[in-house]
Amino acid sequence: MNKQKSQTKVIHTEIKGDSASLAGLATNMLRDKILDLSLAPSEHLEDRILLEKFSFGRTPLREALNRLMSEGLVETKNGRGAYVASMSIWHTLQLLEAYEINERVVASLIKFEDNGLIVDLRNIQFNFEKVSKNLDLLGITAINSKFHNRLAKSTGNKFIFDQSAHLHNLVRRLSYFVYRSEQVSTLEISSQLPLINEHHHKIIEYIQKFDRNHLIKVMNEHTKLFRKRLSKIIEGKMDSELNFPTI
Repeated sequence: MNKQKSQTKVIHTEIKGDSASLAGLATNMLRDKILDLSLAPSEHLEDRILLEKFSFGRTPLREALNRLMSEGLVETKNGRGAYVASMSIWHTLQLLEAYEINERVVASLIKFEDNGLIVDLRNIQFNFEKVSKNLDLLGITAINSKFHNRLAKSTGNKFIFDQSAHLHNLVRRLSYFVYRSEQVSTLEISSQLPLINEHHHKIIEYIQKFDRNHLIKVMNEHTKLFRKRLSKIIEGKMDSELNFPTI
C-alpha cells in the first residue's frame, strides 16, 4: 500500500513538472505568434480556437495567457475573455515615449566598470549581425532586446532592469512591424540595418572609452531613428489601429 502511494506521488510530481514545462513552451509559442503579428492586436484568444491551432491542453494554454497578461501582451476587455493587447496609434506613441525615457536613464547609469559588459555586448552584436544578414525579423528583435537589456543590467538597478525588460518585450512587436513594413521595400530595410549596427558599435566603443556624454548622445540618436522609421509608416493614421495583416 505504501509502495502504491509512493508511485502515485511520483506520477503526480511528473505530471506537475510536465505541466510547468508545457506552460513554458505554450508561453513561448504564443508570445512569438503575438510578436510576429500572426495573432493580430485586439484578436480574441478563444479557448476553442487556441486548442485547435496549438497542440497544447487547456491548462498550459491558460497558464500561458496568464503569463503573457503579466507581460502586457495579452489583456482582458471588461473582465471577460483574453485578447491580444491593443496597439492603437496612441498606445504606440505612449510606449515609444516610455522607451525613449528608459534608454536615456540607462545611458546615464551604465556602470563602465561592469566586468564582462564589453565582451557580452560584442557577442550579442555578432549574433545580431548574423540574423540581420538572414533578415530573420523575429530573431533581430529578440537579439536587439537582449543587447539593450544587457545595457540595463549594467546599471546595477533591479527596478530599472525590470522596467527595461518589460518595455523591450513590448517594443519587440512594434519593431517587428516596422521591419516587416520596411521589408516590402528591400532598399528601405537595407539602408536601416547598417545604421542600427553602427549605433550598436558606437555604444560599445563609448562604453569602452568611459565616454558618458557621447554614449547618451548615440543612444538618443538610436531611439530617434526608431521613431523616425515608425513615423514613415503610421503617418496620417492617428485615429485608427495599425493595420498589421495587410503589411
